[in-house]
Amino acid sequence: MKKVVKRTLSMTMAATMALGLMVGCSSAKGEQKSDTAPQSDQKTEASGKPVTIKFWDGNWQEAVWPEVEAIWNKEHPDIKIEAEFQADLANDKYMLALKNGTAPDVLSCALDWVTTFGNAGLLAPLDEYVAKDSLDVNQFVKGANDASTVDGKLYGLPFRSETYVMFYNKDILSAAGYNTPPATWDEVKEVAAACTNGDVYGYGLCGTNYSNFSFQYITMLRSSGGDILNADNTASALGSDVAIQTAQLYKDLAAYAPASLLENDNIANRTLFASGKIAMYLCGIYDLAEIVKANPDLNFACTMVPTANGAERNTILGGWSVAVAESSKEKEAAWEFVKFLSRPDIAAIYTNTFTGTAEVAARYTDYPEEIIKPNADALQYANALPAVENIVGIRQAIMDNLQLMLSEDMSAEEASGQLDQATKELLK
Repeated sequence: MKKVVKRTLSMTMAATMALGLMVGCSSAKGEQKSDTAPQSDQKTEASGKPVTIKFWDGNWQEAVWPEVEAIWNKEHPDIKIEAEFQADLANDKYMLALKNGTAPDVLSCALDWVTTFGNAGLLAPLDEYVAKDSLDVNQFVKGANDASTVDGKLYGLPFRSETYVMFYNKDILSAAGYNTPPATWDEVKEVAAACTNGDVYGYGLCGTNYSNFSFQYITMLRSSGGDILNADNTASALGSDVAIQTAQLYKDLAAYAPASLLENDNIANRTLFASGKIAMYLCGIYDLAEIVKANPDLNFACTMVPTANGAERNTILGGWSVAVAESSKEKEAAWEFVKFLSRPDIAAIYTNTFTGTAEVAARYTDYPEEIIKPNADALQYANALPAVENIVGIRQAIMDNLQLMLSEDMSAEEASGQLDQATKELLK
């Protein structure tokens, strides 16, 4: 069932709340320039009347929103935000709303969505606003800027950045005779085999959800020396030897995954990991709080993504940016909110991973270094997905075709061939 939660900012209450919230909400790194600092007397219309803008984000942000909204109301009493937090936030929902004119003024977008919508001309370019306010966009993670830039125009500012690491259960690995996590994909298969015993499985693999499935496959591919497209993003590289090798790796690991593999997305794997039923799986730091909540006593840690073929580590930069709909009639006010949410001190409160300037979320301050440090270190190896119009379609094709080798009697070579052909069609 669809769940939409609306919150309209109450300026009087929020201003009172903000007195206590403003303390400590600052960042020593990547501060935006002083001419973008809060101005409580800012007017967005000549009449001085309050402006209302709409904002969409996922329902995972709902719990922390009151703290952020209180600060916003203190700083911007003349701009009201009507926020909707939705359980079914998805690329196709945004696309439909942007095309038919029902989109909000400001959208929280996964990085590859910014690429897709920017290519389609559905987002407002931000370059003019950036220049006017002398905003230093170089403070943000380079890959996030790259993903948000289409044909030289910037369409979003990042408030969240992350990449994959490998979560592993220290007790399961130790019982199988391993005191350190695997460093290569061959070692992963070895350890996964040793850890698979009874109702405990060596590896948690995604068999559904195109976003989860494709992120896992592309992460494996990049860390093995390959990629989905050629260097200038004009041709598919998914029929290469290393792409076939990676598809085979995915198929091999399925032997050490639960029987429910084809039904398991990342949330299912997180649940299995928290309950001690899988030894290892790929994910981002965003799973951390839910794992600890489900099983506070779980003995686990994180390590950077394994590699193969002597390749340099190379993963996907994931994350979220805030963007302005081209259809918005309140672009100036929308820009003020985009600046606000991407500001390092605000992003540290709002994000559940790392900020757009690569600082860890405030909520993780007290977590062990063996969990946080690998996630932080991994960001230096993370690169954005190719900024091509059909990147979402390519990711869908990855799941649609490689899923066949998991559910049917199809070889990795045949599945990769079909995927390569589908990608070529999407690039036309």
